Amino acid sequence: MPKIEIPLGDFLSLAEMDNTDNLEKLLESLKAELDGLNEKTVKIELNDTNRPDLWTAEGVARGLRCWKNGAESHLDSLSDPAVHIDVHSDLKEIRPFIAAFTATGWKVDDDGLESLITAQEKIASSFGKERKTAAIGFYPLDEISFPVSYAVTSPETGFQPLGGEGEMTLAEILLKTEAGLKYAGLLSDFQKYPILRDSSGAVLSFPPVINSHSTGRVVAGNSRLFCEVTGTDWHTVNLTATILACNLEDRGAVIGPVEIRYPDGNVTVTPVLYRDTLTATLEEISEMIGTDAEELDIEALLSKMDYSEIEIGEGSVTAVMPPYRRDGIHPRDLMEDIVIAIGLNNMEPVLPSEYTVGSAAPVEILARSVKALLVGAGCEEIMRPVLTSFDKISTRTKTPEPPIRINNPMTAEYGVVSNTLLPALLEVESSSGHAAFPHRLFTVGEVLRRTGDTLCHTQMNLAVSTGDGDFGTVHSILGVICHLRGLELSLKPLDDARFIPGRSAVILIDGEEAGILGEFHPGVLEAWGITVPVAGFELPLESLRG
Repeated sequence: MPKIEIPLGDFLSLAEMDNTDNLEKLLESLKAELDGLNEKTVKIELNDTNRPDLWTAEGVARGLRCWKNGAESHLDSLSDPAVHIDVHSDLKEIRPFIAAFTATGWKVDDDGLESLITAQEKIASSFGKERKTAAIGFYPLDEISFPVSYAVTSPETGFQPLGGEGEMTLAEILLKTEAGLKYAGLLSDFQKYPILRDSSGAVLSFPPVINSHSTGRVVAGNSRLFCEVTGTDWHTVNLTATILACNLEDRGAVIGPVEIRYPDGNVTVTPVLYRDTLTATLEEISEMIGTDAEELDIEALLSKMDYSEIEIGEGSVTAVMPPYRRDGIHPRDLMEDIVIAIGLNNMEPVLPSEYTVGSAAPVEILARSVKALLVGAGCEEIMRPVLTSFDKISTRTKTPEPPIRINNPMTAEYGVVSNTLLPALLEVESSSGHAAFPHRLFTVGEVLRRTGDTLCHTQMNLAVSTGDGDFGTVHSILGVICHLRGLELSLKPLDDARFIPGRSAVILIDGEEAGILGEFHPGVLEAWGITVPVAGFELPLESLRG
């Protein structure tokens, strides 16, 4: 879970608190815990991974202020954008998205500078997937001539990186600097690299690696800042910028929007003012919390969670989440915030009215049995998230059926629900080239696949890489499993884009079609960066019940 360390004086000032009395209890409202406290710093552990706004000093302080005083306004007084950024088309396959804003009128002090740096690193490393989906840069505004150009350039382009002794080429930065070595992998597939320049040609930064020493160095005493966020996922980039804009506004800065001009003609003004609206019925709320919702002051409770435009109508509640939050996708998210505002310790516990003896579900008993057979055959189990990306399933693995997409995902990395587990095995194999062969990997888990009236299925998948892995290897493993479970195994030819022509088949168990088996096509292996042959199979777990 994310942890942050904040100068104590800065935190108390931001939270409008005189002391740390009752701090541990107050942090419960943010799903946070006090991890350490002394006369200089406060350490906080955040237990909500859906709230990147809380991974900063300003976010935690804001949450405590709203808990005590009610909702606040955010970015309500933005003017029309006075400056813009031109995005070049060559960035489409490299790092296509950018968001930006200006912040003036707040003089950066030492604690504020430390907070900027901490927020920059914490959000970019966790929410931004180690700067892949979002990386952040701060600059002294007075050093920049607008418009700014976000384009690509040759690896031989040179500038003085932040903290560097002299000018270096982009290629040298990736090979010789700490930041370059750490983030070089994000650009390893490309012949040209992203670059931010102002209208005078001065380099602002080499995203997502490092700022320029001349234009990208913020110091205590600066009172006019420029912030940009670049990345590969539009929603992550823009939510990150909105969170940072709200943070600086909380410190007293005036936020100025920036117009982003994309090469296809689309224009976006950032920071984006998100207005996610949630609705829940009073009946649902009453059932959830065990108390008649009409007896609650729901408007005051939601105000403590920084909701705005709260409307309590005939039988329902509608409210707008603050712009720095995008984690509300269901009425239960609204109800959860009401419960948090009430306080879990303030709710009457109810003893269960019925007592039952628990046991494993039949499908879990079957899974345990099959897993034991696979382990006995020399295979190792892996476990991967149910959520994944469209790219991994459809583009890289060439799965014929498209996966089910998630509306309003937090990041493209987890934008769909898996309809096959083969990509999960290939992903693990792609990072396991250093491990001794053979690799015999399997996974058992749920997938969403539209099959008749059934949507959720439990699948079993196996991938074998022996260095000369072939059709026969996985066929023999599946044959052992079927034999030990008293099932008849047979195959019939199949053409599938995931596999080499002539080396794939439909799996028939007791004469019924159950799954697929084959050697992965070289194009699929190349897309995953796998350099050895891999074969695998996939079938519903239920087909092995016997």
